[in-house]
Amino acid sequence: MTQHALFALGTTALLMGCASQPRPAPAPTAIAPVMACEHLAQLRLPASAIALPTRGARITSAQSKAPTEARPHPSNGTWLHALPAYCEVKGEIDPVDRTAPVIQFQLNVPTVWNGRAMHIGGGGLNGNIPANLAVVAASGSPVSAAMPPDVPYPLTRGYALFGGDSGHQGPAGEWALNDEAWLNFAHAGLKKTRDAAVAVLTHLHGQRPRTTYFMGTSQGGREALEVAQRYPDDYAGVMANVPLIGYSAHVVAKTIFATLQTGEAWISPAAAVLIAQEVMRQCDALDGLEDGVISHYRGCNALFAAERGATPYRTIRCVDGASPSAPAGSPARCLSDAQIAMAVRMRSPTAFGFPLAHGHTALPAYGTGREHSGWLNITPQPKVGERPSLGQPGTTVQYGILKDPALNLLDFRLAAHRERIQADSELIDSTNPDLSRFLGRGGKLIIKSSSSDYAVNPQMLTAWYEAVVARHGPGALERHLRYYVLPNTGHAGDGASLTTGKPIPSRIDMIKLLTDWVEHDRAPPDAPVGATMDPHPPFTVRATKPMCRFPLYPRYVGHGNPDRAESYACQHEATPTRN
Repeated sequence: MTQHALFALGTTALLMGCASQPRPAPAPTAIAPVMACEHLAQLRLPASAIALPTRGARITSAQSKAPTEARPHPSNGTWLHALPAYCEVKGEIDPVDRTAPVIQFQLNVPTVWNGRAMHIGGGGLNGNIPANLAVVAASGSPVSAAMPPDVPYPLTRGYALFGGDSGHQGPAGEWALNDEAWLNFAHAGLKKTRDAAVAVLTHLHGQRPRTTYFMGTSQGGREALEVAQRYPDDYAGVMANVPLIGYSAHVVAKTIFATLQTGEAWISPAAAVLIAQEVMRQCDALDGLEDGVISHYRGCNALFAAERGATPYRTIRCVDGASPSAPAGSPARCLSDAQIAMAVRMRSPTAFGFPLAHGHTALPAYGTGREHSGWLNITPQPKVGERPSLGQPGTTVQYGILKDPALNLLDFRLAAHRERIQADSELIDSTNPDLSRFLGRGGKLIIKSSSSDYAVNPQMLTAWYEAVVARHGPGALERHLRYYVLPNTGHAGDGASLTTGKPIPSRIDMIKLLTDWVEHDRAPPDAPVGATMDPHPPFTVRATKPMCRFPLYPRYVGHGNPDRAESYACQHEATPTRN
């Protein structure tokens, strides 16, 4: 059955689902604290308060924070909403292995608490408490590129927020050599942090949260899928934004790509711009509108798929495939055969030759669009035999997966490290399609992806989603899961027309979509409307556009203002062909 057929079947099964679907939660009522915030500073939690093995936890500070008024951000002028009075609690969870780092965590509880709690995921390699425990934002930033700027913060709305550093401090990789620290980073630290935060809330307010959510972006998005798969009893609703699913496969593939980009195969930033322009030339009109935005992302991916070889790049190929001779820093005029072969390689699946967790044998090809903005190029150009700068992927492979900081990754071979890669895939890849426990207790899961995101692999997420649909059926999932894609946007949900520079409307209150679903049984729409808005009062809306459920995409209907959502329809159509 095709994905289109599955989607169509799902939309006719609105009344199907698990029998244990909970009733809508009652309207929030304030729960008064039963002790002063500062008294928590003396609290110690026994190991029995946390389900996974620890030596208990302790509070390191507890401070009452005064309310703040709404104001512009001091550096960028975006609007900061008012914050209520709240209790800021910081603590540490002690590991069983005394050589492992502690897990640092923080809990912010509004004085007027509505009985709900939100667990906020991390980002990158973690190593710090999320910076957005008062303001839920993308990528840990205090100001979000994705949330509408006129939306009050969850803390202001009465939710308690908590998060942790996943069991290490700082970004360096040495901590990953410790097995307990690596397990904490993979998923165990999430459970430990959640249990500790719930115990502290119970001491402060005399009861556990009525409803608990998890929300995360990137690494935090992977963590969101981890808790839905591994700890489903702990959360009523989960929001996974651009999740770094298939983590071990992703970092291994990026390491391989980096080591291949030497000599003539190097795709410079100027060459990436040329590729982006050619992709836009071929794909812009596929959605019915030439506006510098690729909305029909699946059609564009098909046009540049590896099985088409060098054909999509033939109009930008150098004469005779020779190396381009443009001076460094100047615009690229053409690609050499070696660069084209590298581009084709990047849009090919990375086959492992052995199974990873849950049957995956390859990392799917990366998609299209925004190649000019951090596509898989390495800067500066590495010399032959020189180790390229590999960043987070290289650190993860060396320290976390292989446990060998001395290894020269230019010598990395998949077959030689099969056992380590497979073991870590089981720990960290969040690719289990079995959501039976989460669905069985009525859990709600919303996933948002960006089609031109190279910090993660959206196609890996799609492969997992299709496996979930195949396992549970679209009817059951209709009441529990939504998967949306923002076309031609990057990792932060940002994006702009390549030809006009106008931002792609992308600001959507995903928190309200999830909490309304969990607490009021209001299912999210098939096409929430994203907006481009001024970042300060009166928050004027400049443009709107629908964000469609996968596998649909927003197609221009042929008339109407292109800056208005009503000029688009979420549509599915056959893969286009083009010479």
